[in-house]
Amino acid sequence: MDYKYLRWQVVDTPGILDQPLEDRNTIEMQAITALAHLRAAVLYVMDLSEQCGYGLQLQLELFRSIKPLFVNKPLIIVANKCDVRRIAELPEDDRQIFMDLQAEGFPVVETSTLTEEGVIKVKTEACDRLLAHRVETKMKGNKVNEVLNRLHLAMPNKRDDKERPPFIPEGVVARRKRMETGEPPRKRERDIELELGDDYILDLQKYWDIMNSFEKHDKIPEIWEGHNVADYIDPDIMKKLEELEKEEELRTAAGEYDSESESEDEEMLEIRQLAKQIREKKKLKILQSKEKDTQGPRMPRTAKKVQLKTLENEMRSLGVAMEGNDSAHYAVQARRSRSVSRKRKREDSVPPTSLARSRSSSRTPRDVSGLRDVTMVKKAKTMMKSAQKKMNRLGRKGEADRHVFDMKPKHLFSGKRKAGKKDRR
Repeated sequence: MDYKYLRWQVVDTPGILDQPLEDRNTIEMQAITALAHLRAAVLYVMDLSEQCGYGLQLQLELFRSIKPLFVNKPLIIVANKCDVRRIAELPEDDRQIFMDLQAEGFPVVETSTLTEEGVIKVKTEACDRLLAHRVETKMKGNKVNEVLNRLHLAMPNKRDDKERPPFIPEGVVARRKRMETGEPPRKRERDIELELGDDYILDLQKYWDIMNSFEKHDKIPEIWEGHNVADYIDPDIMKKLEELEKEEELRTAAGEYDSESESEDEEMLEIRQLAKQIREKKKLKILQSKEKDTQGPRMPRTAKKVQLKTLENEMRSLGVAMEGNDSAHYAVQARRSRSVSRKRKREDSVPPTSLARSRSSSRTPRDVSGLRDVTMVKKAKTMMKSAQKKMNRLGRKGEADRHVFDMKPKHLFSGKRKAGKKDRR
């Protein structure tokens, strides 16, 4: 922990029972050794409530038995669990125990780890006593004279009889007075929020420090293109708007905006009639487009083609006469599809020189197809190789590619075993 800009270490020793030294176990002996050899302040904790199973008299006897270990060390008696029972509530005999300890020079501090009462006081008391004890020990040593010889304490002399009291700001003085008189502190925004509840509205403008306090809640001007928008706002705009609306109602009631059909000339009538015809024509086009099926039925991909003879036989079996239907749609479509799908006549090729290559010679190789002569073939292959160079370079193995390591490198697992180590061959 930290105290006065110094680091302090706290050691919690195991519990010690009131028994002879030779009957104590290893853990108790470690605690006794730590208390005897560490240069520290000792806090002896006593249970005021006696809920630990040991009375105050037994705790006092244990303290008397290990008291020789605390020689030349700051010692503080911590009366714990004061939230259950305090020293003032103890019987006369038990209170006399703590009075005797205080008479011997041991400070007694009441604490409660549950409510944290007195914990900071124990920490402050222990650190201050240990710090004073260490300074006193060093002052008694031999090295202190060497340190004091190097130190010089300068005391200033008064130059005149003028009094120069310390300057204390007025705010600090006022705060001290409020603390002395018990005046309640200033309400924070959080306190006001809890007090008002849902009616709370955050108002930070009341804390503004300006010359005129009545200007704190003035509207902040909105600047647009270097001009204040408030300068262009008419405060009587709503009143003027009502007057204009009344004037408009009077003009409408007087029939000033009624349009007369006789005032239109012949050209305007002709334009209106033409616009009416255009709208009717447009509506008619829309209806015709909706009635027309532009998509039409589509044959699914899973449908299979049916031969013409198979279709005619099936229709005859159903009692439909199929004679004289050569000009029917299905017959025309069947003849057209048969002519399109008919194989192209193979061109005459050079007769093969051998029977083994008679079929392969009928088709030109793909790498030579479309090329005039051998020179053009060589040029095409050269261009293909040059275009492939970049892809080959980018296709090499990189650091991000997966790599399977060789689990059995040959130089370690091949050869004849010799005398000596067997981990290398």
